[in-house]
Order: sequence, then C-alpha cells, then structure tokens
Amino acid sequence: MAQSTKALARLLSKEEHDLVASASTEAMKGADDAALRDLAAKLRERRDRARGIARQQRREMRGKAAPRGAEAAQGNTGTKAKADALTSALKRVGAETTRRAEKAKAPSQRSIARKALALKQRQRALERPASRTASEGMQSVPNKKAAKSGALNDAGARPALMRSKIARQ
Repeated sequence: MAQSTKALARLLSKEEHDLVASASTEAMKGADDAALRDLAAKLRERRDRARGIARQQRREMRGKAAPRGAEAAQGNTGTKAKADALTSALKRVGAETTRRAEKAKAPSQRSIARKALALKQRQRALERPASRTASEGMQSVPNKKAAKSGALNDAGARPALMRSKIARQ
C-alpha cells in the first residue's frame, strides 16, 4: 500500500528516504542503467536488513529469542512498514529495469512471424471479392439426375403414379 510522504519521513532514515525518493518514476527517467543497478543493490541491502530486524523483533515478542537490547521488543509494525516501503521502491526500480530491457531487446522470431502472418492475411482480404459470385449474383445449377416434370417413365415417378391409382380406387 502506498504511504504518505510524512509517514515515509517518520519511518525511514535520511539516507533511506533519499533512496526511496530516487526510486520514484520521475527520478528514474533521467538515471542511466548503472545508476539503477546501484540503486537496486542499495535498496535490496536496506530492505534485507529491515526484514531481518522485523523477524528478530517478532521472535522476541513471542519469546523464542533472547532480546537484543535491555528488554524484548513490544512490536515490529514500524520495522515492517519500513521494509514494505523499501520493497515497493525496489519493485519500482525492477519494473523500470525490465521496461528498459524489453525496449532495447530486438524483436523475437515469434513476433516477426506473427507480423508477417497478419500482413499476409490483410493482403488476402484485399484481393478477395466482397461476395462469393461476381456481379450477377448466385446462379442456379440444374440437377441433371432429377427427372423433368411430367416424365412418367422415370423410376421416381412410377411409385407416385401407383400411389395415386391406389388412392383413386
């Protein structure tokens, strides 16, 4: 969850606050790749330290570990919030690094093939006529096997004649 600037200033030290501020999207636009890698390394180091302290405080609260200070920790919400703030800043840096890598990467053979297929299909669609038949519309095709109307000698007409004779009797 995003935290306000006041909350971040209260949670983080001055150095950590500067690191998180330099991980904003506006600040990362002007940074080069080496600076982003250094920023990610520093954020990762601070985040791991905050996680470790939060883990130790949680163990102290449960009574699983001996207290590091004079007495056991009463809570670790501030340390967890600090780790969360550093984690979100690290995620932003990682997303920017990934975006830059994708932008610089040459197109894959798969994307080239898909683009070629789309161009080919578009060209075929332009060559194809709008309807199935040209200008005249559909033409009827006579069935040569069917008997002409009134042909009594045809095999199909005989049963019809027989039925009609039987019906008349």
